[in-house]
Amino acid sequence: MNDLITITDCKNCGQQIETYNFCPDCGAKKITKRITFKNLVIDFVDRFLNLDNSFIRTFIHLFTKPEEVIEGYIHGLRKRYINAFGYFAISVTITGFYGFLVKDRLKEIMKFGDFSEQQSVIQSSALDFTFQYQSAISFLLIPFLAIMSRLVFLNYKKFNLTEHFVIYLYSYSHIVGTMTLILLPLTFMTDNILNVMAVQFPVYVLYIAYVLKRLYKISLKSIILKTLLFLVIGSVFYIVFSILLVIIMVLTGAMDLSSFQPPPPS
Repeated sequence: MNDLITITDCKNCGQQIETYNFCPDCGAKKITKRITFKNLVIDFVDRFLNLDNSFIRTFIHLFTKPEEVIEGYIHGLRKRYINAFGYFAISVTITGFYGFLVKDRLKEIMKFGDFSEQQSVIQSSALDFTFQYQSAISFLLIPFLAIMSRLVFLNYKKFNLTEHFVIYLYSYSHIVGTMTLILLPLTFMTDNILNVMAVQFPVYVLYIAYVLKRLYKISLKSIILKTLLFLVIGSVFYIVFSILLVIIMVLTGAMDLSSFQPPPPS
């Protein structure tokens, strides 16, 4: 079988490229050979394991200098780092893979907890729904975080609501994706789901506070006060978000309330 492919037009933009190795219009590489497993491995290594590429740089700098990544994107920097939606997509992929691996284990952990039968059923239904619609839930959660953050920093004019959305596309995606990888082994080592949650939540809060402190360049005292206010507003949003989630689960049939009967009178 002939492994060579005759290419006259760019597959990305349609530009005539018969005499070029790279498209003069969009810069895409001209592919003249059939794809092989070796090509896939090389492409993966080049895109994700190359220390000079944007993924590794974005990942490291979101720890060391998140303000450079986030403000760079807001102000038009597009080549040095992965764009906000691209980074969010990577995080969703990681958490989706995590859900695939641990869903049954999390249900098993719940059986060891001090929960009633009805509580276990509700939690199991919520878990199934969360993993099934994980991408949509994550994307819907980011506007909530952006609104909360904008309310907390209402007296600051540095970032508008849309820019707060970008802040959380990066920061939420980064800490959730990172903690997912770290917590994967812990999920299989504990028999108490609260042990996993006890690690997750404080780390999320501390990292988001760290990012906002770097972005707004405020004092430690100020960020502590802002974080406390964020948690207060977040508690209200959490209740609202939980109610909406239950309503959606009932409407989609993921939870059947008719199966829950009140306990018989003593």
